[in-house]
Amino acid sequence: MIKNIVFDMGQVLVDFAPRRFTDRYDLSEEDKILLVDEIFEGNADWVLSDWGYLTEADVGRRACEKLPERLHAVAMELATRWWDPIIPMEGTADIARRLKEAGYGLYLLSNAGYAHRTYWPTVPGSEYFDGVLASAYEKLLKPQPEIYRLLFERFGLDPSECLFTDDRATNLAGAEVCGMKTVMFKDSADFLKKLKTLGIEI
Repeated sequence: MIKNIVFDMGQVLVDFAPRRFTDRYDLSEEDKILLVDEIFEGNADWVLSDWGYLTEADVGRRACEKLPERLHAVAMELATRWWDPIIPMEGTADIARRLKEAGYGLYLLSNAGYAHRTYWPTVPGSEYFDGVLASAYEKLLKPQPEIYRLLFERFGLDPSECLFTDDRATNLAGAEVCGMKTVMFKDSADFLKKLKTLGIEI
């Protein structure tokens, strides 16, 4: 019987779309592509920040070493404050509220950097969560089995009573190996349908 719902954050609770972050600035198309590539997608630095081996400021400084000086200030802002303002995924906060009201335990398991503790309270729906595990603080990443096992241990969860939702198949596979039921997250409407097929009607 499912008693707890474990959520990923990016593309589940929060829209993590680097190109949308660069669109906040009056920049050329070429400069936006450069920033996305050097900060978020073109190297391992963002993964290393999620893994806890770099801070977000480190990511920004390393990007600046490869970017023209005119982009340095924007690069540091993007690396350290991409979340200002948070862009919520439509409908997910309401699902979290309804699940909480129905008596389910809610937990976050996210690959996220050290800034997570700063912005998490601003994420719509965060107030309904019973526990949070962000990867940087543990120096573990999904889909490493150790991070799922740490979640169970820290919050006293039975994996057979947990449902995990994430937008990445690799992360779902890691959860399944560790004994959780899983559903792929596409959007809130699809998620509600999948919950219903599992007997969770809210």
